[in-house]
Amino acid sequence: MENVFLQYVFIFFVSMVPFLEVFLTVPMAIIVFNFPPIAVLIVAIFGNAMSVLLFILFGAEMSKFFSIIYNKLRKKAQKPKEINPRIKRTFERFGVIGVCFMSSILVSSQIGAFSMTTLGAKRSQIFIWTNLGVCALAITMAILSVMAEGFVTTLVNL
Repeated sequence: MENVFLQYVFIFFVSMVPFLEVFLTVPMAIIVFNFPPIAVLIVAIFGNAMSVLLFILFGAEMSKFFSIIYNKLRKKAQKPKEINPRIKRTFERFGVIGVCFMSSILVSSQIGAFSMTTLGAKRSQIFIWTNLGVCALAITMAILSVMAEGFVTTLVNL
């Protein structure tokens, strides 16, 4: 991948993939591609924000679609399942802000946005707080990547 534009496009699209997000893209871009951290943060956060937006906009529809497919495979109509009590309790305890912010750090921003959308939270709140969690995680990963790169080079040059 000698073309810098293609590398940035690669970073953008990999940051859209759940569970890879900024965990993989930020360190890879900083250490492997040797890109400036600020540029990497902008591209990775923007890519993740686009993915989160898609999950927010189509989350309820995707949930209905999966429910229909599940019921057809079972060959009998079932009433929709209730929300898992553990998820509902977490949602009631921390609210939209806490769940969206922490889901992007602990699990995946897309999964957190999807679950909050299906629980009926406001889409604008989900988008803002999920992206703030992603920004915090991306900045942390960028700092750790820069420090790790410096640490590894000092070890090699001993």
